[in-house]
Amino acid sequence: DQARRLLDRKDRPTALVCYNDQIAMGAYQAATELNLAIPRDVAVIGFDNLELIAGFLRPGLSTMELPHYEMGQRAVQFVLGESAAGGARPEQLRVECPYIARDSV
Repeated sequence: DQARRLLDRKDRPTALVCYNDQIAMGAYQAATELNLAIPRDVAVIGFDNLELIAGFLRPGLSTMELPHYEMGQRAVQFVLGESAAGGARPEQLRVECPYIARDSV
């Protein structure tokens, strides 16, 4: 609904950066309902790289890939380290999220 509201404005955005690929799929639906072409009328990018969505939308959805395996590994290492240390302080870790270029941008 929100994507439709944005895309139906006279001053509509030229691009939508979506919270995840599922939201991007909704943006595709809104664009279709408003007879807008992706990426000619509006570019769309997602976040997740869910192959069942990003790889099958037409045009293919450009997205940022979440490294789920690495994230899980780091979480386990943190929990195991916390148990051994008797309670660790929270820390912020960065993991690379590669850009997967498809045809929506």
